[in-house]
Amino acid sequence: MKNLVDLHAHILPNLDDGPQDLQGSLKMLEALEGMGFGHVFATPHYRLYSWEGIEPETVENAVRDVTAAAAKKTIGINILPGMEFDLDETLPDRVSDLPGGAGHILVDIGFGGVPRDLADLLGEVMNVGVKVLLAHPERNSELCRLRQDLSDLVTSGVRLLGNIGSFSGMYGRNVQRDARDLLKEGYYWAVASDMHSHDQLSWIRNGINELVLHAGKETAEELMATRPMEMVLAMEGDR
Repeated sequence: MKNLVDLHAHILPNLDDGPQDLQGSLKMLEALEGMGFGHVFATPHYRLYSWEGIEPETVENAVRDVTAAAAKKTIGINILPGMEFDLDETLPDRVSDLPGGAGHILVDIGFGGVPRDLADLLGEVMNVGVKVLLAHPERNSELCRLRQDLSDLVTSGVRLLGNIGSFSGMYGRNVQRDARDLLKEGYYWAVASDMHSHDQLSWIRNGINELVLHAGKETAEELMATRPMEMVLAMEGDR
């Protein structure tokens, strides 16, 4: 598969728990390009109590620097700015902090517990015309047990974004099982690497193979290329 789109990757150096230097970023980009990715959204964490200094301008400047360095090494991936926002009650107020003028927001629900007002919080964001991508729902076991709530979120317009590594057992067997179930039941809008380091390469490569095995090549391309390309075109159209 070619010209894949990675909607969620921690590739910018020394901003969060991704690579600590530029060389680490370039190694990750080379790996993604080798797996067939042509576009990648750089999505460092935006948290209220850690990595507070990451603002839209910080991300956009880092993307420019990494893009220039990648070009010198003839790495052909198109890098776009993004952020991964923690879910809390301030989320609707932070929609204006989207880098690159994005019309979507990537939200991390966390790995334990589901807020009782989850639908309302995400609804407030969507009410201002911003699409919500809910990151790695398969890694929140409680949310996975609430199938009706998941169905209601999808019906309301929330897009579920799975981690590719989940399909190869990167986060354990329980997450792998839930990822396969959500895939089989058609919950995912797209999947992404959520790559933090070059060391995760084999998990992600194997995850792509597992995705194709369980969903078929056509569905895999839809989840990693066709649908995510909407986000690329929307952002580039706003530039």
